[in-house]
Parts: sequence; C-alpha cells; structure tokens
Amino acid sequence: MPNLPRAIRATISDTMNKKLKVSDENGWHRDWSDINRLPVTLAAVFCLVMYVFAAIGQSVDTRSILNGVITKTDAINRVSYRLSYRERVYENGKMRTGSSDIRYQKSPRRVYIKTDNGTELLWGPDMNEGDVLVHPPSFPYFNLNLNPDGYWMRKDQHHGIEDVGFDYVSSLLKAAIIRAGDNFSSHFLYKGELTYGSAACYEIDIVAIDFGYKPYVVKKGETVITIARSHSLNEYMTLKHNPQISSYSDVKAGQSLLLPSDFAPRVILYIDKQTLFPVLLRVEDEKGVFEEYVYQDVNVNPNFNPNEFTKDCKDYRF
Repeated sequence: MPNLPRAIRATISDTMNKKLKVSDENGWHRDWSDINRLPVTLAAVFCLVMYVFAAIGQSVDTRSILNGVITKTDAINRVSYRLSYRERVYENGKMRTGSSDIRYQKSPRRVYIKTDNGTELLWGPDMNEGDVLVHPPSFPYFNLNLNPDGYWMRKDQHHGIEDVGFDYVSSLLKAAIIRAGDNFSSHFLYKGELTYGSAACYEIDIVAIDFGYKPYVVKKGETVITIARSHSLNEYMTLKHNPQISSYSDVKAGQSLLLPSDFAPRVILYIDKQTLFPVLLRVEDEKGVFEEYVYQDVNVNPNFNPNEFTKDCKDYRF
C-alpha cells in the first residue's frame, strides 16, 4: 500500500479484511457476506479508494518543505532558544538527558549557553584565543578556559559548541540531499502531519538505505572531527565505532578508520508548519534512538545587548 496517512491505511485494511457474519435458518454463523449488504460494503470501499487518490494528489512536496527549512535557517543571524536533549553514551548504553538555554549569533560567530545545572559557557572563534570560557556552578568557582574539542568539553558529548545553532540542521539536510541524488524519494519520506507540544508539524524521515561502514585512511593533520565534518558525518558515531582510538585527536596519518556511509541510518525531523524551523531532530542507529534534540521557545533575530557575548554582560556570572 502506498505511503498514505496512517488513519486511511487502517480504515482500508479494516474494511477489506472484515468478514460479515450472518445466520442461516439453523442459527449457524457463516463467514461470507450477506448478499444484500455487499453493495453497501463495495460502495464504502470505493469511497475510501477515491479519498485515498485525492489525498495522494494533494500530497505535500517534501523537497519544497526541506528547501524552505534550509532557506529559513540560513537566513537566521541571531537566535535564542531552549534545547532539550537525549544522547546515548556508548560505553554504558545509558541516555544523557538535560536542557540548556542558548543564545547564538552567526556573524560574528558567538555562542552563550547556560545548562540546566547552572554552568555557563561563552565562545567565539576569535575570542579568548579560541577557548571556551566556562563558569562552573560549583567548585572550582573560578572561570576555566577549555579547548572546544578537548577532553573536558567533549567527554560523552555527541556535539561540540561549534554545532550550536540551526546551521547544523541546514548542513545536515544539504549533505543528505546531495547523497540522495536522483533517489530523493527513496531517502526522504513524508510521514504526514502531527502536533508536537503546541506546534503543528510535518514529519519527514531521512533514511540511509544501505547504511554501513567503509574504510578510510587518515591524512596528515586530520582528526576525527575534521574527517567527520568534511564528510558530513556524526562525529560521536564515528569516534565510537573505532574503539582503537580514545579521543577525537588520537589518530595519525596512515591510520585506518571505519567511517559511517551516511550521517545515520535514520533521521526523523519534526518541522513547524508555520515557521519551517525544526522542532525535533531524532537520530537513530542500529540500536534505536542515538540522540534527540527538541527546540523550544525559539526567538529569531532578537535584539541582543551590545555586550551580550562578553563576560561583562550583566546577565552572566563570569
């Protein structure tokens, strides 16, 4: 049966498979339809089929939705939002959960994050010698300067601070569209509409039909992060499927790695119908949910204070 709304599929299956039980003069039930009711049943099936074909004719243009998402997210220069997440830790299989309040500016690039435990982070590639300024909520109470891709910033973290903002979603979609090539409809599946929270959303699934791992030889100067980013891959998934390395920088030229063939076997997107901004991004691997991000309270292009992304901002505790 074609990719139809779930309710239509269920109704058709129920109508086609139902057997009408009728009684003869001896009270026995027989599993064949009453001939007098047959025209009514056929009429119902005919109406449903006509409704299905009408629904197919009015199907949503998935490519147009995704192009709209890319256009809208690429146009964002400033945004604030609340991000809730679930990320599976590879070693124990447990989910890390939490949420953060985020303020982001694309040009010049600036990021401020306040996590649900009170930790504050401030970063820009041309600020603080490229390090992340971190103010912990407990001991040690003084500010720390940490490498954005170093051990303490990336331990059990699926993504780094450079992935903050909707640009990451846009780049993921662009790479997936390029990979799909002429097989767009096989890789991008429109699943219908739903309500998530208070938002009316489209659901679109991105499927890597032949997902697997392929060998790759590390070149001079590369790290797991630079390799993953240049191939539009999930950095954490790439790291953890190479148990011979202990960190993102623990590679050398000539070393052999296994790279995912795609970002993930399946990516599920909920897209706000009105704004075309992502509401939910769920990534699945062979074991199920690998990571999930929910975007809430999105405020696009707000008027940030002139010192918004400095440690002197009155709202911060640096």
